[in-house]
Amino acid sequence: MMEKFNRIVYFIILLIFGWLLSACQPNTKNIENSAMNQQPYILHFGQQGFKDFAQYNLGRTDSHPSGADFRELDFTPPNLGQIKVENSTNSLVIDHVFSVLGTSFSKDDGIQKLSINAGLNKEEFVSPKQAYQGYVELMKRLNQAGWKNYVVRYDPRIAKEDNIRYLMEGHDVIDLSYIFNDEEWEKIINSLTTNSIGYRLYANGIILGISLNRTEKNKDGREQYMVRYAFQTARYNQRNLISDSSEMTAQQLEQKFKSNLERYKRLRETEEKDAIAQGYRIDESYVDPDVWQYAK
Repeated sequence: MMEKFNRIVYFIILLIFGWLLSACQPNTKNIENSAMNQQPYILHFGQQGFKDFAQYNLGRTDSHPSGADFRELDFTPPNLGQIKVENSTNSLVIDHVFSVLGTSFSKDDGIQKLSINAGLNKEEFVSPKQAYQGYVELMKRLNQAGWKNYVVRYDPRIAKEDNIRYLMEGHDVIDLSYIFNDEEWEKIINSLTTNSIGYRLYANGIILGISLNRTEKNKDGREQYMVRYAFQTARYNQRNLISDSSEMTAQQLEQKFKSNLERYKRLRETEEKDAIAQGYRIDESYVDPDVWQYAK
């Protein structure tokens, strides 16, 4: 009788222990939901940018004797960050972030530049098919956020029809809206000596340079990619093109800006004539964005 009682007690203890153990284990579905519901770190330009970096406290702050101010956010794999760069209707969410560097050259202007290093995919090494899918998702996100190709004022306005040829000859992509198919992607990424594709984009007073790099390919054919985002305000960009702009009066700055426009126009005309001679078509419908409204 006592032996039977002991068996029952033992069985009950096992049931209770099993229930406690399962209750302590994280639910797979909950883990997936948690990852999907990850809240991004929100970063602004300007004075608000200083406050953003201060509240997250995931890196360090450095002030250079030249007056430059650097703010950092760092993330350690596998817990990579998600960053939302605020830019009104053109705000952009960036996944798989390793690091962020915010730079200010003027206390009054706050954060003027954001440099972000991120993976193309969640995993470090992926198959070529997964890498291509990561590229497609990135392009869709940029287009949905309303970013457009930006042509520097002294560069030729190459027509979108010559997009791939222009890229293969060592230039940036000139048509963000066109997403390469898988065959084009494979040919491009394997043919370019740098294994790198570049974009120069613009939206709402912010200029964005993107470098999509295949950094390694192992013996199993799996690939590693890094995406580098270089944001800068149009105000910083334009004033940086003018020597001693910080010491100029408003009138002097405007005069210099306008004289630069004339010089850039002449340079572009020359570049476009050369491009036409090489068989390129020119997109005369491209209109330069009004950056003076931010620079003045």
